[in-house]
Amino acid sequence: MATTTLLSLLQAAAMMLTFAQTHPLPAATSQSVVHVASNAVQLVTQAAAPIDFAVPQSNSIWPNLDELAHAPYLDAPGHWVPLGSSVQLVQEDTSFGDLNGDGIDDAAVVVDRLSASGAPNYYLAAMLNQGGILFNIADVPLGPRLDIASHTVRGGEIFLDNNFYQLLGNVLLK
Repeated sequence: MATTTLLSLLQAAAMMLTFAQTHPLPAATSQSVVHVASNAVQLVTQAAAPIDFAVPQSNSIWPNLDELAHAPYLDAPGHWVPLGSSVQLVQEDTSFGDLNGDGIDDAAVVVDRLSASGAPNYYLAAMLNQGGILFNIADVPLGPRLDIASHTVRGGEIFLDNNFYQLLGNVLLK
């Protein structure tokens, strides 16, 4: 996408949010405005991401572990990289479900971003399924130790034990 198109999309999202904030709207309408603006930010983030490796496209609305194995992930400095020495997928802590309300399953995964010393650094990563490509849009740190009893995606939220996270734009909120 051209830069001017991406900027126009973000500007339209900002205008919608400003209007919703300054005018009394029904709660459902305000929620819809936030949802559309959030999806605009997600589309722009993916379109503008400097991913310098091939990412296979899927035709399925149901992602799987094989697609996650070939997806771009954020590393410690914030670059998109394939799984490998700097980012590793913790497969047993993977859940699928719609995170952004577009009717297509996404994924919530736990990744290990190894530090220079080799110590683990675990993150909960939101993986959007946009245009048939899984894409690490946002994450939150979980710490150096991992002891997860339950992990699921329901109603657009990620439930990780007793905590829940929601994707807003390109940020995971606790």
